[in-house]
Amino acid sequence: MKINAQEKRSYRVHEQHQTLGDVLRVGPNTVYFNDPRAVSDIYGHKAISKIGKDTFYDRLAGDFHDIVQERDRSEHSRKRKYLSNAFALATVVDMEPVIRANFQNMLDRLESFIDSTAKEKTEGDRFNIRQWFNFFTLDVIGDMAFGLPMGFTKAGVRYSITVGQITSFRLNGILKQLAKCSGLIYSSTGSKDADDFEYMSLHQLRNRLDKGGPERSSGDFIGKILSDKDGKSRSLPLGEMLAESVVMMNAGSDTTAAALTNTTYYLLSNPRCLAKLRKELQEAIPADHQGIVEYNYVRSLPYLRACIDESLRMRPPITYPPRLVYAPEGATVAGHFLKQGTVVAVSPYTIHRNETVYKDPDTYDPDRWFDPDQVAALKAYNIPFSTGSRACIGRHIAIVELQILISTLMLKYDLALEPGQELDVFERFNANPGPLPITAQRRSRDVESTA
Repeated sequence: MKINAQEKRSYRVHEQHQTLGDVLRVGPNTVYFNDPRAVSDIYGHKAISKIGKDTFYDRLAGDFHDIVQERDRSEHSRKRKYLSNAFALATVVDMEPVIRANFQNMLDRLESFIDSTAKEKTEGDRFNIRQWFNFFTLDVIGDMAFGLPMGFTKAGVRYSITVGQITSFRLNGILKQLAKCSGLIYSSTGSKDADDFEYMSLHQLRNRLDKGGPERSSGDFIGKILSDKDGKSRSLPLGEMLAESVVMMNAGSDTTAAALTNTTYYLLSNPRCLAKLRKELQEAIPADHQGIVEYNYVRSLPYLRACIDESLRMRPPITYPPRLVYAPEGATVAGHFLKQGTVVAVSPYTIHRNETVYKDPDTYDPDRWFDPDQVAALKAYNIPFSTGSRACIGRHIAIVELQILISTLMLKYDLALEPGQELDVFERFNANPGPLPITAQRRSRDVESTA
């Protein structure tokens, strides 16, 4: 409990692994592994015949399980089938205009900050880019999923949708029941952030069902869920739609905002890496390019992707995906037999620092992604969004947004940290970075970067 209360669980468990070894029993029936073999043994496609999602996920769910909470294999497969089209890379790329429009709102805020600090000569002012990444990702996933921008970035505030506001919505009787049966109103959990997040999802779904889909050609995720690739209509219970709406909002915002913040922090903390990235960007993007960088320019840039992947290795947004040995005959993980009922997990934070796999694992080094001695292990054991059939469905959203935003920010602006500035992390269900205040100026591409 002390570890959880400090919101540093991954760090503390990592320290215990370093002291006590690669197999760590943290409870009567709970075992954590820091062994590369455990990744496929627990999360791989072959593992699902004996190891599945822990009952922990049942406690998160209401009457309708979303794809993250669903433990039944056939039900999970059914859900993944109808969600896969919405979260496919091609769908995300098709919605690039949605990403760009919402990112422009964030850039307008950054530009306003730059102008105000220059005019008032307030050099000590800081722009908390972590906050604005959070607003942006909420706006863009609301727009992608429901065709309805949420307005956080323009307003500069995260609205808190309360139970009182929920009751003021003109919900029909069915949706009022959905708010209850989906476990949205937790009077006893004390988890206000989770409640607010789920109320937002309910609000978005309600408006989407009332108003219909957007007129744009790319449509929205709800539309893609309610019809198959051939346009044939698909019928889903409203409670299930609501449950998936919550996971869409989470999959497309929380982990993405964390990844954007962490990548920005590591690049600003490592001038050599930033200079190398800018060189790659300047060679790939026309000198007279204006505005937000198009995805087509950066989708295949190797060093940009390495910078992103390395930040995800250093600070994976997902913490502990617990699994349960459900097979009566038990299962073997990394050479250890485990009986039925044992909860098992690999911490992404720890396995990404396994010294038998990575050179200098605590060093931010994008070049490791081109090292033939490490690249195979990186592909096999790098699990920032988990792996296997239960991998995070929002990972394509995260990568595309990272490629567009990071390339634009690093090419067009000079962002800076305070000397020695560090970025804290607070663990809840995911690993969430703390505030990241920065200074900002517009950058001329005529300026040569130095390593």
